[in-house]
Amino acid sequence: MKALLFRVPTVDDRSFRVQVDHDKHFYQRLHFHPEFQLTLIKEGTGTLVVGDRIDRFQPYDLVLLGANVPHVMLNDVDYFQPDSQRQVMAYSFFFKESILGEIFITSPELMHIAELLREATHGVRIRFSGPNSLTDRLEKINELRPFEQLMLLLNTLDTLTLTPDCERLSGTSYKNPNKPVDHQRLENVFNFILTNYANAITLDDIAGVANLTPHAFCRFLRVHTRKTFSQLLNEVRIEHACRLLKDSTQSVSQIAFSCGYANLSNFNRQFKQVTGMPPRDYLKKTN
Repeated sequence: MKALLFRVPTVDDRSFRVQVDHDKHFYQRLHFHPEFQLTLIKEGTGTLVVGDRIDRFQPYDLVLLGANVPHVMLNDVDYFQPDSQRQVMAYSFFFKESILGEIFITSPELMHIAELLREATHGVRIRFSGPNSLTDRLEKINELRPFEQLMLLLNTLDTLTLTPDCERLSGTSYKNPNKPVDHQRLENVFNFILTNYANAITLDDIAGVANLTPHAFCRFLRVHTRKTFSQLLNEVRIEHACRLLKDSTQSVSQIAFSCGYANLSNFNRQFKQVTGMPPRDYLKKTN
């Protein structure tokens, strides 16, 4: 398979690209590109992978990704059902740091945005609770003149620096792309775990997916995600458990078994380790 270097279509007379995604689901492969990406999710839910972070994405998440940060927004299973009426919508800017030029180095008034772009090597996010004046403007980016679009981009970056709820996503900083074969291995590993998390997966199973020995695979995973296989598998399972606790009527024990845990005590322990609270407290918090 070809390398997961995603080519963002460019316009010759523009220094950035505006894109509106309105489809049945988002692009489903772990990928990276040399452009920064600023995306407001208007519709859609699923699993967000940014570097070594695995989390949920939801409407009114605003995400900034630095150049070459591996990422994917994998929609929930029901988006792929033949009779599904669900859809996604997102508004994005793609741009290279070079469009901002020397002014960001020499102007004190803009240094906070330059610092934000450095932080974006980890990926950053704001979770808005609903529409607001900024998201309303982002939803109209196609109606704006190029100059107005650029001003909106700068205004949105400024807002990210001023919002205390802005969070770093990945523990690992990404600046330069790794070897294409490494990205292919990571994609294969993530796809296998996301598809089979409810089943028993051994280290030999997942090492075979990466075409590595178990020892080499553990080293590979540590280098690229700073996680062990068990940590990665538990994060995926708990992420799905959080969705079920929020959206389904299943009991905690039913959810534990459906997410691949053989006993409730282990599920409770792993859930608290990942989220910082036991399942029942999480359920109370989300209701």
